[in-house]
Amino acid sequence: MVALTKGRKTARFAGGGIRNLPVAAAAVCFTGGLAIAAAGFARPGRQGQGGDNAAKAADAATYRAVGVFMEDVTGGAANGDVRVDIQEGIFLFANSAEGDAIAQADIGRPCFIIDDQTVAKTNPNSTRAVAGIVQEVGPEGVWVDVSLTNSALAA
Repeated sequence: MVALTKGRKTARFAGGGIRNLPVAAAAVCFTGGLAIAAAGFARPGRQGQGGDNAAKAADAATYRAVGVFMEDVTGGAANGDVRVDIQEGIFLFANSAEGDAIAQADIGRPCFIIDDQTVAKTNPNSTRAVAGIVQEVGPEGVWVDVSLTNSALAA
């Protein structure tokens, strides 16, 4: 391999960071909400579900943050009856509270999903999936780089 000696045209994957995924049955997805793929189907970001922490952790382990919803959509009667566009990129989310709040020192580190608009510093009992990588923190919230690649690598 040899380093570039002049400019070149570089191919992009997925049309510049827009994905179109099938939606989980009956999932209610709102424009701008954090989107996850759960078993391959899009749904709003959430913590792991189940009767105890082990079940919640097993559920959360199947989630991958993929971006934000580009439109309001509700899943049909079965998984995949409806599809939705999702944009990857750096987005602003609400910061968690007090001891779980993301701080300036957390820039460059992964943060974790609480819901489709809130991220947190910690992952208690492994019941939260990675939202993405913290880019900036301010009084307005947390800027997070959300993509399937970041979610998978940081998990």
